Parts: sequence; C-alpha cells; structure tokens
Amino acid sequence: MVKSKRNQVVNLTKVAKNPGEKKKKLVANIRESVDKYNYIYLFTYENMRNNLLKKVRTEWGTSKFLFGKNKVLSIGLGKSDSDELKTNLHLVSQQLEGECGLFFTNEPIEKVMEFFKNYTENDYPRAGFVPSETITLPEGPINMTHSMETYLRNLGLPTVLKNGVITLERDYNLCEEGEAITPEQSRLLQLFEHKISEFKLNIKGYYHNNVYTTTA
Repeated sequence: MVKSKRNQVVNLTKVAKNPGEKKKKLVANIRESVDKYNYIYLFTYENMRNNLLKKVRTEWGTSKFLFGKNKVLSIGLGKSDSDELKTNLHLVSQQLEGECGLFFTNEPIEKVMEFFKNYTENDYPRAGFVPSETITLPEGPINMTHSMETYLRNLGLPTVLKNGVITLERDYNLCEEGEAITPEQSRLLQLFEHKISEFKLNIKGYYHNNVYTTTA
C-alpha cells in the first residue's frame, strides 16, 4: 500500500532560526505543486537571465518553475524517507547540487525532454562570465556617433577622433578565451552586440509515480 505523507508538518527551523516569509512561501508552494502535478523535473541552469526565464514561464503557462536555495528546496520535498511528501521523493532532494531548479508539469515526458534538449538563448555576458572564444575588434573607424569616443576610451578602447570619426588605433580584444570578463568588457560587448552568454536549462532527472529517473 502506498504511504501517504501529505499531512506531515515541515519543520522550517531546519532551514533557519528565523525563516522569512519567502522561505515559508516556497516550501508551501513546493508542497502544493507536488500534489497538483504528475511530473517533477530537476534541472540545472547556466547564465540565468530573469527576462529569458520569464519567456520560458510564459511558454509553459500551465506548469510551474520554482527556484530557491537547495536547502530550502530539499525541506519542501523532504530530505529522507521519513519526511518526504511522497514515496522516494527524497531521491530528488539528494540530487540538489549547484544551481538547480524544479519544474512541475502534467505535460508528456517527450514534449518536456524535447524542449529542454533544444532550448537555448543567447544574451550579453555579465562581469565574471568566462568566454569560450576571443573576440577582437579590428583597428580602424568605428561606426558610432563621435560623442561616444570619450566613453569608449574610458571603457578601455584605444580610440581617437579623426575628422570627427571614432577610430580604433590598434586591434583590441573585447574578451579573451578562458579569462573572466570585467564590467568594462561586459559593457563593450553589449555596445558591439556580441551575445556570447548562453542561457540553458539541463534536466538531471524526473520524478513520476513514486519513481525518480536520472537522465544526466
């Protein structure tokens, strides 16, 4: 007989001595979603962007994405077979590591897996991003209004004005492979429209009918 654990009380003091309303709400949201949805996917993410995540949430309007500290997520799901909400749900908690999220849905597995496999969005990188390529701006005229010259120079570009045209005096690397970019480089990459940051969601596994299946 399947054991029922839905009425168990979650001890939020395990999360923090004075848990805030946000933590309480997240735990309650997880518990509600476990009952509402047939599938729970555990995924990791790279280069998170709120604007892009909003688009994904809109696309999956009848489903739910939940994010938070892994410790709080595990409290919501249950850390062991003694406090889990459903049989074997603690196995999901055991896989919470790094930057993770939970995706609750009633959509078919094939549809979900296909979406996550193919989904990717490029965006401008933030400071600290480590590029996989070197991007070089060649010397010569820059197609921007002359009033931008001082600003570009302050960002590190070796520029001068020649006959009212912004000119780069020598080749300049906007970023270098394997080296974390600075705030100035981040701004320059945006000005020259290089979207080299890739927002991705990667499924680690999913829970359905009391079984957790690893996919990665």
